[in-house]
Amino acid sequence: MTDPVQLLQQVAAQLQREGKTPSLALFRARLAGRIVPQQLFAAYQQWRNNPVFDDTTPGSETVPAPATVEHADTALAQTLARIEAKLDLLLSKLDK
Repeated sequence: MTDPVQLLQQVAAQLQREGKTPSLALFRARLAGRIVPQQLFAAYQQWRNNPVFDDTTPGSETVPAPATVEHADTALAQTLARIEAKLDLLLSKLDK
């Protein structure tokens, strides 16, 4: 593979499968010596503007684990509760 953006897409997919968020530092660590720094940075900027996760491994559809889904649901519920509390406070101040 010679296209740096495609290489970044593959590494990004691999990082996501590992539960990591792709970043320039992780790309640098994974691609050390395979892409010159200038090409890596340019490819990263291009990938960041259009983050496609190229999953070339057949049958590697990732299904979120139930615990992950429950954690996300709990986090969303907590965030919603905080927003609703702030909204209630704002509305009560507007009524005064």
